[in-house]
Amino acid sequence: MKILVVGVGSIGSRHLKNLADLGNEVIAVDINADNLKKIEPFAKEVFISLEDALIMDSDAAFICTYSNDHIRPAMKCAEAGCHLFIEKPLSLNMHEVDKLVQVIEKNSLISMVGCNMRFHPAIAAIHETLSTNSLFSRPLWANLESGFYLPFDKKDYRNHYKALKSLGGNLIFDGIHELDYAAWFFGEPVEVICDKGIISSLEIDTEDHVEMIVRFASGSVCTIHMDYLQHGYSRHCKVVCSEGTIAWDFVRGDIGTITTSEPEWAWNDMKIDLCYNGMYLDEVRYFLDCIKSGKETFNSVGHSILVLKLALAAERSAVTKAWEKVV
Repeated sequence: MKILVVGVGSIGSRHLKNLADLGNEVIAVDINADNLKKIEPFAKEVFISLEDALIMDSDAAFICTYSNDHIRPAMKCAEAGCHLFIEKPLSLNMHEVDKLVQVIEKNSLISMVGCNMRFHPAIAAIHETLSTNSLFSRPLWANLESGFYLPFDKKDYRNHYKALKSLGGNLIFDGIHELDYAAWFFGEPVEVICDKGIISSLEIDTEDHVEMIVRFASGSVCTIHMDYLQHGYSRHCKVVCSEGTIAWDFVRGDIGTITTSEPEWAWNDMKIDLCYNGMYLDEVRYFLDCIKSGKETFNSVGHSILVLKLALAAERSAVTKAWEKVV
């Protein structure tokens, strides 16, 4: 398959190399010549102009630009007939999102918003448990957390997009994985209350922490925490159901369950340290398989709008300091 990768920074170059390793003919476009030079050994062609790259008549496009510039290149690629993989988040607003959905439907395209955490074996296992195990069929409350120290993650963090609103930096959207798999677990979110801001001495103009509570149409309630403050990577979740509880910790690499019928914790290893890239490979394989079979993905652009609306409602709540409807 011929694949166009638009934007070959960190995540774009990862996708490009994985696509090439899977035997695809990969074309790259980026306005940054240094980025193109780094990936040139893996790409069949490189371009600075998207318009020039689209002449190559690719089958699909991976949109991996900054978060504040996903819809514009996605629209151009969709109008050219490319199936679309858009790296999370879909957008930072609703501008032209509905129009993009119309173009996707008009051209019968397969689309997907890339949230690789859905391909983590523990997250997939929790979703399967909530969907098929009667003891976990009624989620009541959940706590999701992710955090890391931004200067440890990015040495030149002050100039990284995560620190700069002008480049699309926004912790809610950068950490949208938690919002995404919360909606995957619990269904339609209906309202949210959120607080965010800067409480550290980090030299950023975005935010260093986010706290939110989300209510779902199912009756479930979920608290979500994100931060750039913790001096060690943290990501975990706990889901409390009417007849059982399931908990997962990314760093420890284990997942545990306890139920009313078996009131002792049972723990299983869920380590992926040796193959962290496996999530991304599985994500790409899934998307390409959906293209080949003509099957809609489980996180199409149309489906992911709900999570985008949740993020936007959280943004509004951080300003109003009140519960906001997800609309």
